[in-house]
Amino acid sequence: MKKFILIFLLVMISFPAKCDVIHIPYPFTGICYSIEGIYSLESFKKPSSTSTFWAGFGHVGSIVENYEKPFFGLEAAIEKRLYFKPDIYKNFFVSAYLGTAYMTDFGDFSSIGLVPGLKLNYKVRLYSSIILEPYISLSFPITRELTKYPDTIAFPALTFGARFGINKLKDKSKK
Repeated sequence: MKKFILIFLLVMISFPAKCDVIHIPYPFTGICYSIEGIYSLESFKKPSSTSTFWAGFGHVGSIVENYEKPFFGLEAAIEKRLYFKPDIYKNFFVSAYLGTAYMTDFGDFSSIGLVPGLKLNYKVRLYSSIILEPYISLSFPITRELTKYPDTIAFPALTFGARFGINKLKDKSKK
């Protein structure tokens, strides 16, 4: 398992970047891709919805814009998920989230972003707590880039991404 995680990290670092919570710290990026490693704690009270807290790291790039350097960052979010099949807590689900990230453009205030969004996800359990979640996200990264844009700008980003990591599922329903 340690070898797999190490290989995953090396592959992620090797991608050149030309959004989800991991965001490009400049507005107007348009269509993005994202690869993330996360730890998520998911709890449920109802058969088809969960509340999830997750944190991790990721790599993001723009499919439309050509940036000279890759963007990496740390992220954390809260998410409300609605699964299409009750009591399974995997396969297709939709979610709304609010997160924050700290990106590799660490010299600017825009390195910190507040990101609300909506996602269409698919969760695959690879092992008991190891998951893979490909998704399509529509988010509104809110950043402030002091040298180019004097005001805070929220511009939508469409992100095609995948999350890989550890997922803990807790039953909080009263039995």
